[in-house]
Amino acid sequence: MRYALMALSFGLAIAPVLAAAPYDKTEKTGAYEIRLRIPAEAMAIAPLKAELFARWKKDSDDIKDEAKQEKSEAPQYFHAYALDTNWRISFESARLISLSGYSYIDENGAHPNAAFDSIVWDKTANRAVPFEALFARGQEKAAFKAIATAARKTWIATVNKGAGGDPVDPSMANEGIGDDAKHLGHYALTYAKGERKVNGIVLLYGAGEAWAHAMGDFRLAIPVSVFRKYLAPKWAAEFR
Repeated sequence: MRYALMALSFGLAIAPVLAAAPYDKTEKTGAYEIRLRIPAEAMAIAPLKAELFARWKKDSDDIKDEAKQEKSEAPQYFHAYALDTNWRISFESARLISLSGYSYIDENGAHPNAAFDSIVWDKTANRAVPFEALFARGQEKAAFKAIATAARKTWIATVNKGAGGDPVDPSMANEGIGDDAKHLGHYALTYAKGERKVNGIVLLYGAGEAWAHAMGDFRLAIPVSVFRKYLAPKWAAEFR
């Protein structure tokens, strides 16, 4: 409502703010090539934009420093480093926007790497929503336990489906999946096509982040039915 009133009051004066363009910039030198992409919807929210750029600065500065150092120390073995980070919207409503970021990383190793990042942003409060903040006070542990249990089952089923051979040892699921926010990967909100409510979350693990690199990336979808009863009242209405 506040933005609607501002639009009526100021008309086209605020159009450039609301009509932000997507961000896509590449920087290339003899030591590295880096690229960042951010959707327009995120660029239009100044504090969210600042947070994404702060994360990018840290990641890109690290790549630049490492590349410059290796190039000076072992030029005969060097090839340019690369970092390509692409942010995408996984859900958006009047109150929330959820983004997942996927980074391709080449640090002159045996193989490139990949990493996920994510952020769920409360538009009304202009701040990120930590995973635990989704749940009622005192219910966080129970919620994470339920989510972790479902995530382990999904992980095992995913690996077994792709392996085509002997079933995976179920205990391997514990290597990356724990009953707390730190060991549940990056979380993002999801929705079904044609719907306007969150239908669950996805837990994101980059290749090599928790399991052997050869196993690849994991995106573990957890339906809201697994954790609905633990949601904080202030967020429950956002979920289907």
